[in-house]
Amino acid sequence: MEKINLENVIKSFFLGLFIGVIVQLLNHTNVRIEHKVLMVLASGSIGFIIGFISEWLTSILPISIANARMYFFINNLIALVVTILIMVSLLLITSTETVNREEYIPMLLIVLGIICIANLVDYLMYRRAQRKLETFKARIKDK
Repeated sequence: MEKINLENVIKSFFLGLFIGVIVQLLNHTNVRIEHKVLMVLASGSIGFIIGFISEWLTSILPISIANARMYFFINNLIALVVTILIMVSLLLITSTETVNREEYIPMLLIVLGIICIANLVDYLMYRRAQRKLETFKARIKDK
């Protein structure tokens, strides 16, 4: 448990909130605002769960694959698989109409795309921070 990166779990919560807002903006059905807010909060909670599961699974990986690129790739893969499992199980639990299932696929693809983009941005920010750290170390070493 001590190896779990709680910062990433909290980022996943806010990413879930963001995804919930995007899905509500794309959904043009007449739903009361209270229900939309509850859906966004539920999306944030699901994001928190996905983040926790992803970080937990990533933390039990062997240290031999501990380069940054592989870590971010595996973390993204785990997040995508967990998201698919949760969203498909929610679909199976809440809906029996085939019309809803056909409308669900584009939303699932949007969510997975947002997750991939968020993980890519997280990796690029990590790389940028590492380059700045190297530059800072070089400046200190020169002085």
